[in-house]
Amino acid sequence: MLGMMKRYFLLLVLVPALFGQSSDTTLTQTLINEIHALRQDIEAITVASQRVQIALYRLQSQTALVAAAQQRLDAARDRTRELQSARARMVGQLQTNEDSLQASQDPAQKKSLEQEVQQGKQRMEQLVSEESLRRAVEAEADSLFRAEQARLAELQGILDRLDKALDELGRSKH
Repeated sequence: MLGMMKRYFLLLVLVPALFGQSSDTTLTQTLINEIHALRQDIEAITVASQRVQIALYRLQSQTALVAAAQQRLDAARDRTRELQSARARMVGQLQTNEDSLQASQDPAQKKSLEQEVQQGKQRMEQLVSEESLRRAVEAEADSLFRAEQARLAELQGILDRLDKALDELGRSKH
């Protein structure tokens, strides 16, 4: 932008000087060259601006994907923790029922406790199976999250390189 302003200034300074010292052909050619250079600068700025906009859009989209992957991972971890807690409670309940079964002398109560122990063991098998499934879902969610984070880091690297290139371009114009 400063480079363009310098060119405009140069153009304004040279035009009066050229009118007094040069022929119309030299002045016209100088003006055409200056206009051409300005046009090239504007085109370069437009292309750079479009590239930055594309990179920012991709970064915004990828950030949303990372956030969604993070939510899925958090939900999978929460569900796994819930199952672990339920399994721990079931282990405690089974232990209590088995202890009560051992201590019970009443046949009706023993039969009831045996049924509860049997049902508890079945429920425990279900919990273990479901926990295994949940761990697989969690691992998949974690893998997806890491992949999305890697893509985000890649896009951030592209933006850093674009920033550096634009900074160098701006410095070279001065």
